[in-house]
Amino acid sequence: MGVPRSNGCLLCVQRHVKCDEGLPGCARCAKYGRPCPGYGRGFKFVTGKPYRSRRHQGSKTAEDDTDLAEGSSGKASQAMQQSQARRASSLWLMSANTNVMQSLEILIGDVSHPFPASSTYTTARWFTFLPSIYGRNRTLDSSIRCFVAHHIGTMAGNKQAIMYARSTYVEALNRLQRSLYNPRESLSSEILCAVLLQCFYELFANAHDSTSWIKHAKGLSQLVRFRGCDRYQTEFDHTLLKASRGLIIMHSLFSKEKCFLASGDWQSVMKQQLDSTLPTIFHAQVEELFALYTTIPCFIHQFFDLRQAEPAHETTQFKACKLLNDALAMQARLITWYDSFSHTAPLPTEVLSSMGDTLYPVVYSFTDIDTATIFAAYYSYMVIVHAILGVCHYPGEHAAMVAYYRDQICMSVEYLAQGILGPSRLGFPLLVVNEFADPPTKLWVQGWLQRLSETYKVMLPQNYER
Repeated sequence: MGVPRSNGCLLCVQRHVKCDEGLPGCARCAKYGRPCPGYGRGFKFVTGKPYRSRRHQGSKTAEDDTDLAEGSSGKASQAMQQSQARRASSLWLMSANTNVMQSLEILIGDVSHPFPASSTYTTARWFTFLPSIYGRNRTLDSSIRCFVAHHIGTMAGNKQAIMYARSTYVEALNRLQRSLYNPRESLSSEILCAVLLQCFYELFANAHDSTSWIKHAKGLSQLVRFRGCDRYQTEFDHTLLKASRGLIIMHSLFSKEKCFLASGDWQSVMKQQLDSTLPTIFHAQVEELFALYTTIPCFIHQFFDLRQAEPAHETTQFKACKLLNDALAMQARLITWYDSFSHTAPLPTEVLSSMGDTLYPVVYSFTDIDTATIFAAYYSYMVIVHAILGVCHYPGEHAAMVAYYRDQICMSVEYLAQGILGPSRLGFPLLVVNEFADPPTKLWVQGWLQRLSETYKVMLPQNYER
């Protein structure tokens, strides 16, 4: 095999033009709007399925046995995951553009693991669009490179890749600022995706500023709203909207603003089903609960205001009366929804904790991650409703009901925490648990936050202190 004499990038060599050999990509490729393929020679980085070891014909390895055994698959999968990440990170800095697609394959595999590929949880699903849209827009491309480099670097313990992610994040921010001033580009699907990726990068990577992601979530909320309801008619745009709405609600919660997604127009958009991955009845019930969920920020804002107000004041009593009526109406709607949903989705089953949890030795196992996420959302809302009924002195054992639904969340944590997106599924439920926890449960929450924050920095325990 001959060795190429040119040191230029692969595309310049193929075109027989002079290459400036810049890093991480050459200027000529950038000029013509093409991803620079890099300067690798003679080696091709090939990835297999992220969580399946390759079998030699006629042989079976110990890793294969481990992969097939459910009880011990976690360690084997983690080892393969880290092995894949190390292979990617070893080539990442030499040719970042060349390795984006391979790194995206690893990322998408990691995002879905350990759940089956049929899982359609939107926060995981939108990542599957990234390979097909890479190369469309420079702002989006730099955002993708930033996020996948951080993921590969974190999984492999490669500090150089993590540093590359940080520098690329600065590039992505600068490009985003210019893109938002471009009338044609600013409202595009690619820019919305870039903003969502940058917000996720802050959630995963920023251990120094616990409020930085809120600024990005604010920008995401504004962009989603400014684009208008009519721009979410394609499957990609609709998936981005559903992937964004959890962050939009959290921004409303922390900013004390009403969530615009609670309006009828936005509810109509979100109820559309543009893909066939979910059964129609399941999709309708999920969207029904989410429509109720958009009102959570207002309930929480009123709850805290009432708890801090002067009880004897006439205005306080008027607000308490209104809040009580709204909470009772919401409780009735949630109970009706649960009765319907529990006939569609299997209820969780009780199993022994695989972690030997002493506070919750019996935990919940669910049929799939979508169902688990929906049940946890329902438990969280019921905690808030009963807390409101209690502060409004409505008859009933509301303190006991708060503790009951709080424990339902805690029993779901072990299942929900699996995979790299586990922390994102638990952000709000653990916030609710922490707010209404007794001392042993609060210590339990702190332990989980410490564990989850190893990869999802926004969940550092100090960020949950009030």
